[in-house]
Amino acid sequence: MRQDKAKGLYNTRPLLPPMPWPNYSRMTDDDMKAVYTYLKSLKPVENKVPAPVPPAP
Repeated sequence: MRQDKAKGLYNTRPLLPPMPWPNYSRMTDDDMKAVYTYLKSLKPVENKVPAPVPPAP
């Protein structure tokens, strides 16, 4: 989340809008862990994620 990469791996596609990765890049490890813990506490929803569409030039 801090490096603007999908799944946090090198050589992966960039996170596209509306993912506000610049905001996450300044989070502390404790803040990041708190967000992760919160997200894991939510019940899953059924949602088909569309393919990424890069912003228009």
